This record gives sequence, structure tokens and C-alpha cells, in this order.
Amino acid sequence: MGNFNFDEEFGPRRKKAVFDEKKLNELEEGLGYKFNDRLLLEEALTHSSYAKDNGLFHNNERLEYLGDSILSFVTARALYKMFPDATEGELTRMRADLVKSDSLFQKADSIGIPYLLLHGRSMKSGNLPHSVSADAMESVLGAVCLDGGVASAERVIKKLFLNNYYDHSTKADPKSELQMWLQARGMPLPNYELMSVVGPSHAPEFTVRLYMNGFEHIETERSKKAAEAKVATLILEDLRAKFGD
Repeated sequence: MGNFNFDEEFGPRRKKAVFDEKKLNELEEGLGYKFNDRLLLEEALTHSSYAKDNGLFHNNERLEYLGDSILSFVTARALYKMFPDATEGELTRMRADLVKSDSLFQKADSIGIPYLLLHGRSMKSGNLPHSVSADAMESVLGAVCLDGGVASAERVIKKLFLNNYYDHSTKADPKSELQMWLQARGMPLPNYELMSVVGPSHAPEFTVRLYMNGFEHIETERSKKAAEAKVATLILEDLRAKFGD
């Protein structure tokens, strides 16, 4: 088989479009990823209305499909690991909060996507619907995935969506807070040791030990979950005092 040639098989991917090279560089900096094939990035920034007005073969809709899928998977897996005690419903709610249109628009706006996006004459510059920029954010993630693989897309998603994620509804869960703090710094995850269960069956007392990074706490509570939460809180206070927030 000969080498596959996209242009010969399907026609040119685009006519020459004018992109601000400096802005593209700034976008890559915001993503934390440098493209090997800049055409993929430019395709991700080409709305279907612009393609229609200018007779272009491509637009960003297929990349949006891919980006939506990879974003959903990466966030689902990350939240599953971050919050080991969360229910399916809680995880679903957190993922929906991360990938909703408003969140996508905010991320897109923070790295300059709305100002680079090519759109048709029917859309007013500077007043694009937020959904258009949100979709373009997914398209860019899809382009990263095609250009650098799933691992590259995962790194970008973690940088933009997950590294600073903290949902107020989980703040009362010290175990999740500790685990997320450790994961963000590449530290080993906690191993809670149940040392004893004493007392009558209707009112047992659970003693739990947690040792991490030279710090140790042993706490006794009326439930295992409460004891684990207490030692997690104390260990996290120690770790933050030593390493900072």
C-alpha cells in the first residue's frame, strides 16, 4: 500500500485561512500542549458557518464529537479515583458540573478560543453564543487527542478542568479532600488501619490509625467512617503545614 494522502483522497482540508500566529502560540501555552500538526488546531477553530461561507471542506464538528468523548471519559475516571466514597449519583453530578456548557465556555474564554474562532458572517464578532465557544473547546481537546494521543489529551484536561477542581459539596468529606490533595502532588494514597472495635454491638467504638509522611494519628469514634474522617483531617493539617496548600 502507498502512503495515504488526505488531500488527494478527500481534497484540501482547508483553503488558506488567516490565523494570528501569536494568538495560536498563546493558545498552545494556555493548553500546555504544542501541536505537531497545526492544521488540526486550525480545524478545531473553524466553525461550520465559516466553512460554509468560504467553501471549506472541513469544520470542527467531528473534532467536537471526539473531544466530548475523551473529556467525559477522563473526568469520569479522575473523579472515580478522587472520591472513593462518592456514590454513582454524586460522581455523575460532579462530572456534569465539570463538563457543562458554562464550564466549557469559561475554560475556552480563559485560553482565548473565542477570539480565534473562525465563524460565518451571520455571527457577530465579539458576541458569539457561549455554546459555540464551548463546542470549540471540545473540538480543541479532540484535536489534541488526534495530534498527541489520549495521554496528551488527558494531561490538558487535567490542567484545565481537574487540577483546581474542588466542589463545595464534598468539602465535608475529609477523606476525599486528603486523597485529592495527595493525588495533585503525586504522593502515595492513604491506607487506613482499623486497630480495634470495642464495646457492645449497639454502641461499638472504632479505633483507626493513619500514618503518612512521618505523621501519625490514632482516633476513636462511634463509627469507622467518623474515625477515618478524623485522622484524615489531622493528617491533612500536618501535610499542609509541612508542604503548604
